[in-house]
This record gives sequence, C-alpha cells and structure tokens, in this order.
Amino acid sequence: MNPQDSPKLAPKLRSEQGSFGAHWNRFVAWCAATGQAALPAAPAAIEQFLAAFPGAASTQRLRRSSIRAHHLAAGYPDPFPALQGRVWPHQSAPHSVAVREVLAAIPKYRYPLGLRGRRDAFLIVLLGVLHLTRREAQTVTADDVAVTSIVRICGKVVPSADDPAACAACAVTRWLRVVGPVWTGFRGDLIGLLDPTRGNLDVHDCEQPVPGEWRRAEQLLLPVDVHGWARTGVSLSGRSMTSIVPTRRAAAVEGLIVEVLGAVARRPSRFDALTLQETYVELGAADAAADHVLARITALWQDARALDVALEPFASASKHGVAPGLLSVRLTPER
Repeated sequence: MNPQDSPKLAPKLRSEQGSFGAHWNRFVAWCAATGQAALPAAPAAIEQFLAAFPGAASTQRLRRSSIRAHHLAAGYPDPFPALQGRVWPHQSAPHSVAVREVLAAIPKYRYPLGLRGRRDAFLIVLLGVLHLTRREAQTVTADDVAVTSIVRICGKVVPSADDPAACAACAVTRWLRVVGPVWTGFRGDLIGLLDPTRGNLDVHDCEQPVPGEWRRAEQLLLPVDVHGWARTGVSLSGRSMTSIVPTRRAAAVEGLIVEVLGAVARRPSRFDALTLQETYVELGAADAAADHVLARITALWQDARALDVALEPFASASKHGVAPGLLSVRLTPER
C-alpha cells in the first residue's frame, strides 16, 4: 500500500491535504531516500527527519501532527507517545544541563520574580527529577505530596543535594510555602515570604517545618502571570511547560546569577537622632523651603506670561507682513 494514498485517511485529512500533505509527502520522500519505513515510522526516524529539516516551532508541530494523523488513519499506533511526554532531555543528550545546575540558577526570592522561579523549579523537579510526563505533572495535587523527613511526590522520593540552592527537595518545599497564599490570593503574605532581606540559602529549606497552608490549593502546578497573579481552576498547559524548560536550561548555561539575600543596613540619616521638637523644627523648615520653591515657580510663570504678551505684536506683524522700511532697518548690520 502506498503510504501517500492510504484509503483509510479521514475526510478531514483529505480536505487538509494542502497543509498536511506537503509535510507528509516530504516525510515519505525522505524515508524512501534513507531506506526507512514511513508507515509505521520509528520514533527515532521521525526525530532524524525533523532534525534534517529544521523549521519554526509551528512548522515542526504541523509536521508531527501530519505524521501522527496519517499513522492513526492507517490504523497504526501513535508514534509520538514517548516523545510527547519527554520534556526534560536525557542527561546523555548533547549539551544537556544537570537538573541541579538549573535549580541553582533559578531565582527564589523577590516578588514576582521569585514566585515564578519557585513554580518553575517545582515543575523541573517533576519533569527532570521524577521524570513525570506533562499530563502526569498537571494532575499532581496536595494528596500526592508527603512532607516528612523525606519529601515524596506520587510515591517517588525527591532527592536532596549538599547545596541548598540546587536541592530538589528544597525546591519542592519552597514552592509549598507559597502556593497556599498564591491560591487564596493573599498577596501581602506572599510578598513577605519572598522578602529577600529574610532569605537564606545557606540552610536547607527541606529541613525546616512546612506549614500546612499548601494543602488548601486544589492544584499545585498553577499558571502564574508576569505580575504574580495565579489562574486557579486550570493547570499549567503542556505548551507552557515545553516553553519554560528550555528557557530555564538556557539561563543556567549562560551563567549563575547569585541572589543577594539577608538583612540590608539602611544608610544613616541626619534625622535619625532628632528629638520630637527638633523633628517639628525640621518639618517647618522643609515646609518653608517648599513654599519658597512654589513662589519661585509662580514668578517664573508670570515672567513667561509677560514675555508672551510682549512678543505677541511681533507675531501678528509676521502674519500680515512687515513694512519694507522696518525690514531694511532690521537687516542692516551695525557698523
């Protein structure tokens, strides 16, 4: 049977032959040239085809959709189940980045930067450490998480590391500390938890008690916008996961940005040691200085108005023309 003319193709595929057909025909021609089967196609062969013909993300999605649709229409199984679930690349893949390096490079404090960072770190633990698929990660709830001396998700132990910033268990507990306020919308509490002046990356967060507010969240993998607001009722989309992972990996490759945490000493001021009476005197002086500035601004404005009135006759004369004698007088240079 010719894979290009399968009689089992659905009517939708026949109507979309213009978009699907071109990609499918190229795939069939490539398989014939390389001596590989197009129906059914091996997942490795499909990946080789996509690598041989690079393109935009939308183009690659269309190519995968075309290949999948022709396989399903011909009665073959989906050739992409394993590929679709594997968002985090295998550690033996070229230019792979260790999960610990990525976790260490993600910001953990400051709002909303640290909030999105903690959510992304939790996602990377699910995909890169526990090797869950995107669909499995979407369905993780509070009931799937156990926090004792060992952190477990879906019955799998989340490992720890010597460096608290790169510890996967710490990444989980950091997110659990904030997901409750995120779900309930208590932004003030959230900003306090992400306060960098109270942050400390020298101790393991997974060794500290975790309050149970995180169990209020009906879902743990929340979509969070750039302003720090979470969208409840829906899980983080698979497309967002596919976008977040390479972005965080690329940031880790570019270099680690060390967060500056801890208490910040305020610069001393001449007002620190003032008594109450001296404070009132300083406030009076500041009020008088403000009055002086306002008076000066008013005077400048009045001068500008007076200059405008003085120049108005000349502006009118330029509109209606100027007498030749006056023009010659103006153009004659001084001797």
